[in-house]
Amino acid sequence: MSAWKPSIAAIISAWRLAKLRPHPRRLRPALRLRRTTPTSLPPPIACGSTVSQGAELHSWPGATRFDERNVDDLIRNGPVSTGSFGAYLNSIFGQPGVAYQYKGEQTANGKTLYEYAYQVPLAASHFEVKTDTGWRPSAYEGEFRLDPQSYELASLTVRTVDPPVGTAFCQAGATLDYQRVHIGDSDLLLPRQAELQIELKNGPETRNVTTFANCREYQAESEIVFDDSASTGAAAPQAAGRGRIALPIGLPVTLALTSPIDTAAAAAGDPVEAKVVKGIRRPGSSEDLVPAGAIVRGRIRRVEHHLLPSPYFRIVLAFNRVDVNSAISPFVVRSEPDKELAEKLNANFDLRDTGIWYWGVGTFLFPTNKPEIVIPAGFESKWSTLATGGR
Repeated sequence: MSAWKPSIAAIISAWRLAKLRPHPRRLRPALRLRRTTPTSLPPPIACGSTVSQGAELHSWPGATRFDERNVDDLIRNGPVSTGSFGAYLNSIFGQPGVAYQYKGEQTANGKTLYEYAYQVPLAASHFEVKTDTGWRPSAYEGEFRLDPQSYELASLTVRTVDPPVGTAFCQAGATLDYQRVHIGDSDLLLPRQAELQIELKNGPETRNVTTFANCREYQAESEIVFDDSASTGAAAPQAAGRGRIALPIGLPVTLALTSPIDTAAAAAGDPVEAKVVKGIRRPGSSEDLVPAGAIVRGRIRRVEHHLLPSPYFRIVLAFNRVDVNSAISPFVVRSEPDKELAEKLNANFDLRDTGIWYWGVGTFLFPTNKPEIVIPAGFESKWSTLATGGR
């Protein structure tokens, strides 16, 4: 087969695989890098991703809906990039001005693949990087490999070319691997893993690995039922409401984890639950605003392993709702870190957050020389309430 035929077929096939409509403002690759300290290991993060109506959306695990905010607002610390779940394909195969070149056959894992190079000039690029003065577009290039029989995408690489002034890195690149995934009644081609590599201007390099798993299909079904229940006097079941409990600021709270937190597997964004150990009351009152045994829910905000000057783990938790007899109410509490231990460890508490993101958290330090620890179920911690309105 000549080089011309697979080149044209590959471009058309890869673009059809994306099956997306590019949106110049919402569906675009992006890279943000914030300076990190080499004395700690970067925390793992878990989140969900999807593409809907031309937008790449993300959510925390177990959330009831995807968040329309930029991922930069969801993950506020460390290097992060978007594009792996669809935006790269749109930008490379769905925009004018991109140049392609067939490079020949390559062998990977015993399988022959067609390899192609591409170049996206600055004028055609929707790839944006965070600089000192804001988001700026960057030219980029790379290669993609296709199956010679089906023309399905096997892998894709992305490299920045001459990043704009004001970035903290001299080059950034990503490698994506694809696989067939059975979802619902269909077999879909989706990314399996994405690896982001960044070469910093001051010497160090960072490497982020994103794995995609537990992909599923979202469906909604509705049914219209015509009956005469009103005339027969049958009472319709009452739907469970979302109650609200007004909690003043400063009430003491003791919480006990309902399940362990294993730092070998835990990641920022994972759900977390705890049980109220003792009923929460106003001063001088015998009435429980929140009874003992009520379940509070939230998320792990940070899982950090610091190595220098002293080794320790830093776990940050945040709770935002309480379940009292199946009624859900807002629940915001704060737990102050152990200041004496923090000074001894020279611990860093910078979360780069403001408002409730900063105040509604509990920070816990665990000194250890071990590479991982398990915080057991039943671990108790002291908190105090922040004001939540009631209706």
